[in-house]
Amino acid sequence: ISAIDIGTTKICALTAGLTHDSLGNLALRILGEGQAPSRGIRRGAVVNVAEVTTAVGEAVEACEQVMGQHMTSAYVGIAGSHIQTLNSRGVSPVDRRAGVTGADMQRALEGARAVALPQNQEVIHTIARHWVVDGQVEAQQPVGMSAYRLEVDAHIVTGSSTAIQNVVQCITTHGVDVDDLVLEPLASNEAVLRPEERRMGVAVMDVGGGTTDVAVFRDDGLCHTFILDVGGNHLTNDLAEVLHTPFETAEALKLRHGHVIPERVAEDEMVWATVFGERGERNFNRRFMSEVLACRAEEIFEQAKAQLTKAGFFAKIPAGIVLTGGASQLPGMAELGRNLLGTPVRVGAPGSHLPITAMSRALQSPAFATSVGLLLWGMREDARSL
Repeated sequence: ISAIDIGTTKICALTAGLTHDSLGNLALRILGEGQAPSRGIRRGAVVNVAEVTTAVGEAVEACEQVMGQHMTSAYVGIAGSHIQTLNSRGVSPVDRRAGVTGADMQRALEGARAVALPQNQEVIHTIARHWVVDGQVEAQQPVGMSAYRLEVDAHIVTGSSTAIQNVVQCITTHGVDVDDLVLEPLASNEAVLRPEERRMGVAVMDVGGGTTDVAVFRDDGLCHTFILDVGGNHLTNDLAEVLHTPFETAEALKLRHGHVIPERVAEDEMVWATVFGERGERNFNRRFMSEVLACRAEEIFEQAKAQLTKAGFFAKIPAGIVLTGGASQLPGMAELGRNLLGTPVRVGAPGSHLPITAMSRALQSPAFATSVGLLLWGMREDARSL
């Protein structure tokens, strides 16, 4: 099983082999991993096919060299502001003598999927939120239940046909087929959420370089998704503009000295950095830098809260918010979220709790939650098709 995560800052390619753990459950063993700096991506979407294709090729080739064989197909992450979502219902008649079958469930999902879409939008996912038997009984898994009628309340995820085709082209050019396109916060959830969080109600906030992708889960099902057009690169850009430094310098300052809670930084602490102009280099007050970063981080949380409130889900996530993605590692992010939102907030990362062996230390970082989650998604889909 292979995965390709095309992010705004990096492209990651992973391959894992199916195996079993000591209890006989399906598990994965990492066989290869490769990375390349991302080029031609802006706010999660492809803006230069040639550059993205080259970067994907570099990541895939690096992965193939480690595992010693060719990558033939992969699950591919997709995100960006072109993503839209809606809820829909589908219905299927049931032969009461046979009970509900998998074919009945598929027909109901196809009915939910048959919705009028805006021009140039196509369906990426049709995910069941609830199953209802004979208009009364809610069921998580209705197969085998006696019924006349099966209904499904489904969450539909759509994306721009053009954006989807561009992503697929960047992959298939290298002889790699696309097993499935997976919305990135859905993949991230596989890697960072605990079962009890999914049952109680929780939101995953994947703070990437160009966008912040949010997915809400409750009663073990996906309830709502949305994409915020702001991410970690916006924090870096703010710092670059205020300090008059190159973007690369601001990124290094953010990673090395950044904090989003100014009170946690000494008032007199100074750092040196390269700047534009004749002087070439100067020192900056680290607390001032923290104040700049905090403003944008607060905006991300406030936008997320506004969207969750508008959709009626902010009061339905008692397990709070799980942050992941590269920008979630900025010191103080979880604490800032708790202070602003008044709800539990933690940083989630792929770890030893997952059914994966031979996972490098680098992959056990929030920055690789989507990449690892894509492998887990693929494992689940393969098991479902057996």
